[in-house]
Amino acid sequence: MKLLLLTCVFLCTPVMTEIAKDEITSLPGWDAPLPSRQFSGYLDIGASKHMHYWLVESEKDPKNAPTVLWLNGGPGCSSLDGLVYEHGPFRINPEDSTKLMRFNYTWAKLANMVYLESPAGVGFSYSDNQADYTTNDDKTAIDNVASMNAFFEAWPEWKANDFFITGESYGGIYVPTLAEGILWAEGNGTWKGAKLKGIAVGNGCAGTEIGVCGGQRDQYETEYLLGTAFINDTIKAQIRKACDWNKISTQCESLMRVMHKIIGHVNLYNVYGDCIRGTEEHEYGSSHSKVPWTKRFAEVGGPDACIDSILGSAYLNQPSVITATHVKKQPFKWSTCGNQIHYHSTRPNLPRDTYPFLIKNIKVTIYNGDWDACVPYTDNEAWTEGMGYAVKSAWHSWTYNSGQVGGYATTYAANNFTFVTIRGGRHEIPETAPVKAFEMFSRVISFSAF
Repeated sequence: MKLLLLTCVFLCTPVMTEIAKDEITSLPGWDAPLPSRQFSGYLDIGASKHMHYWLVESEKDPKNAPTVLWLNGGPGCSSLDGLVYEHGPFRINPEDSTKLMRFNYTWAKLANMVYLESPAGVGFSYSDNQADYTTNDDKTAIDNVASMNAFFEAWPEWKANDFFITGESYGGIYVPTLAEGILWAEGNGTWKGAKLKGIAVGNGCAGTEIGVCGGQRDQYETEYLLGTAFINDTIKAQIRKACDWNKISTQCESLMRVMHKIIGHVNLYNVYGDCIRGTEEHEYGSSHSKVPWTKRFAEVGGPDACIDSILGSAYLNQPSVITATHVKKQPFKWSTCGNQIHYHSTRPNLPRDTYPFLIKNIKVTIYNGDWDACVPYTDNEAWTEGMGYAVKSAWHSWTYNSGQVGGYATTYAANNFTFVTIRGGRHEIPETAPVKAFEMFSRVISFSAF
């Protein structure tokens, strides 16, 4: 992988568009000046790939603000999910999907935010070569390195500023592998962008052999659900007694089946929120999860993968929005996880293979919303603790707004490597915990403690 990254950094030379043409002068549904400058267009990499980016400049001192890249997961979900549903400057009006509403906890108040639809074939990113739509973790990392090299060619004035990479879900693969590629490129002199200072991964996968994305869903999902009020104490006690996660017995499997039937159809991504039913978006969401996920007991109960793309699809597919954002309409309607890719996961164990290198060189923050059963905090807590680093600050509450508890954290001695939970956060944390997510983000980019 390292040799492949080094080779591609030399060969994948981007062909830049004229960035001035990418500026968004106005957005349909917003009748006032934009809160800060925005750009949308393509970063052309290699011979055929056109990677769609959407830049929201910082609302405060963009010349000196850090640059932050955001990557949603899937694989196959669009990073515009983060823009329109999570921490962009606007939310879409639920009463009228052609209108935008100001979002006061946008991360663009603190940073120059770059949303990259990756890999090619996701959302408005595309390729002239259909073969490019068959891809994997390593190819995606290579393309993302090339994309960000291209980005900093276009904004060379930001090369002196701090640079961070953030993301969630299958972004748990995208973010650290991109960081690894950039650090190697820095080492051999082929990285042309800003100095990478840190990463933050939310509710993230960790590889094909570890955690809920790697065959351990039964353990970490069950441990999470046993901590809720969805199941009675008798079943909880029986599962705890019967289930050895190293070798799942017939009795344990039978009890888990009972548990899922009792739980019923709750939202996998927000166990305390509603699950949209009877809509095209729900049907799509049920079969296109944000992580490689198959329902353990398909014939009974829940949780269910409920991906809501109603407002985002309604707004972004408008011809006026497509024109205003300079994107090429694709052969499918944009949706949260709309894509035309064929993806293969190739990274088995990032805590073993990648994170030690990252933790040695940059600030690493792993964070989880505690309303998420898709990649529950039990998963990320286990692998971060399993890294074996000495503890600097044991599990403790962190506070915001004059003493309100925002969540809980453990900080390790190794370069302040930190695991953080965010109280009331779903899989996409800013949707249900915007103030706490904003505080978490602020601490990440300012290197502040939790």
